[in-house]
Amino acid sequence: MIINRLSKETSPYLQQHAENPVDWYPWGENALEKAKSEKKPILLSIGYSACHWCHVMAHESFEDIQTAEIMNKYFINIKVDREERPDLDKIYQTSQILLNQRSGGWPLTMFLSHENQAPFFGGTYFPNVAKYNLPSFKELLIKVHEYYQNNYNDVLNHNKSIIKALEGIHKKNKTDEKIDEDIENKYIQNVRKNFDQTMGGFGSAPKFPQPGVIMHILNNSQYHKKEKYKDLNMALFSLLSMQEGGINDQLGGGFFRYSVDDVWMIPHFEKMLYDNSCLLECYCKAYSITKEKSFLDTAQKTANWIVSEMQSSEGGFFSSIDADSDTGEGQYYIWDKNEIKENLNSNQYKVFSKYYGLNKKDNFEKKYHLYISYNSISDFKSRKKDVDKKLLNESINILLKVRNKRKKPFTDEKILTSWNALAIKSLIDYSKASKDMSYIINTEKAINFLIDKMLSKDGLNATYKDGKSHINAYLDDYAFLINSILNFLSIKWNNELFGKTLLLTDLLIDKFLDHEDGGFFFTAKDHEDLIQKPKPTEDEAFPSGNSIAAKVLIKLGFLMNNTKYLDSAATVFKYASKRINDSPNAHSSLLDSYLLLNEPFVTIILKTNQSSKNIDLWVDHLSNINKSYVDYYHIPETNTGFANIDNKISSDDITAYICTDYTCEEPIYDIEKFISRINLL
Repeated sequence: MIINRLSKETSPYLQQHAENPVDWYPWGENALEKAKSEKKPILLSIGYSACHWCHVMAHESFEDIQTAEIMNKYFINIKVDREERPDLDKIYQTSQILLNQRSGGWPLTMFLSHENQAPFFGGTYFPNVAKYNLPSFKELLIKVHEYYQNNYNDVLNHNKSIIKALEGIHKKNKTDEKIDEDIENKYIQNVRKNFDQTMGGFGSAPKFPQPGVIMHILNNSQYHKKEKYKDLNMALFSLLSMQEGGINDQLGGGFFRYSVDDVWMIPHFEKMLYDNSCLLECYCKAYSITKEKSFLDTAQKTANWIVSEMQSSEGGFFSSIDADSDTGEGQYYIWDKNEIKENLNSNQYKVFSKYYGLNKKDNFEKKYHLYISYNSISDFKSRKKDVDKKLLNESINILLKVRNKRKKPFTDEKILTSWNALAIKSLIDYSKASKDMSYIINTEKAINFLIDKMLSKDGLNATYKDGKSHINAYLDDYAFLINSILNFLSIKWNNELFGKTLLLTDLLIDKFLDHEDGGFFFTAKDHEDLIQKPKPTEDEAFPSGNSIAAKVLIKLGFLMNNTKYLDSAATVFKYASKRINDSPNAHSSLLDSYLLLNEPFVTIILKTNQSSKNIDLWVDHLSNINKSYVDYYHIPETNTGFANIDNKISSDDITAYICTDYTCEEPIYDIEKFISRINLL
């Protein structure tokens, strides 16, 4: 058996290719120098472990000896885990758009010049035989090799134009364009155009949850205090439809990555930590606005899935669960009707089958993927009301035990700083919404893990696996972690941890801020030289690093009376103004942060000592505040050791300090006055 270089990597995705006959290299100096010395083009393949089509291409081509022989003869082959190297993925996904005028995806297959790693051809999945209007991969390899050998000067000329285009993407605006005063109206008009009034969500199949859009609608609704925000229903109906659909694991909790249809019925079966973290945040916010119990129930199932399925014994959270099992995509989750009949009694089956659509036609490969079945919204409401919940829950528990005996799909146990921070933030949101403080134990364990394993005197690392922490962290790692710790501190203050937050914030500015043009680069100043230095402002499946960097700097700026933080945040909007004006709906999270800087921002500090009476009552009312423009902290110490905070507060008993931007009101000592005041926020 041939074992290639990937066997020594920490990435499970790379390790999955360690026994390929392909002479794979990880991205690094050895591979890049070999390409230069042998003057061979680089075949760059980017994917991730839970990716279904990555597995398909691996089985069809990378495990095929004849294909591997061509690859090894004519190319230097580099395999990249997009989750460990999002910098490379961003660059070459953008290159795919420039080269082919279409969006990319995974697996990403790019052919690069040996001299400068600039792409000259690429695509995504290529089949082993010609189909889907695509050539066979072997045929493609031969043609690319011949073109490269015979037209190298053309390749170099083309490379120059690609590099110039990549460099131009993140250049400063030539004019001092300001963000449109009417930007929110433009945003919501675009959302209305894309909203699916029948089944919720935005756009058509393949249908992604788009939590950034949902969250911005939810947040924006809270600025409309006097009038009803009519567009709120787009977010609420989308969340309702998703929680009842097959994109939500109806038995075990947790959301799949996206739906292949318009009705949320059949998902692409991979489960990602980041999707579930962002959606958990949305369901918690929706519950805080509406008090609709079904949103809290969905949040609970999602939180339980994150903790029970994804948290490691060390405290960090794993990255993803595969779409495929040994028997094929989704087979772990789907059911034969007879198998369900065999495991439930007649009363249980009668309730379960009607509720989950077993009395309708099978919907996935002659079997059933479960979703809540109804014919109309009125039918849905009556069915939810009339269902025998005891029998339904009994059935779910029985079938979960049956499902757990199946061989589970592969879990990528790589621990990523940024995704862990998203999970921590959303689990704390759930603790606040549910008043269940048991999840704080899980989040504190995860934070301690990240501080212990990922943070050193030189800064953060991005990834951890098998006892090894490595790869210099990216913008997302710093910004998301600061955001999650601030959320934790709001519910459990810790002076030492707050000091770490300030350290991380200073590193964020020192390492990533573009002092010349504004905004934050995705990679640090000391990062390796690549053909582009990305500075993304648009949301992807989760918020952009620039949006969260701006958010935490605004929060800390007002908390600490630190204009350096606020000025750094302001540069993001100055840099991104034209981008926001041109594509407001790509910037949902950045618009959230923009509202924080341009609308009154409230910071509440509840100061107590250990002998104070009725602390829990004050803290409970404090934790009921779930508005994006209100930040709060309960500090149960005499002083924090941070002068900019202690100068605001001085008390031996329970005292509430409410500050709007830089201006603080008279301290409040009476709980009735406190309740009356915060109800006006």
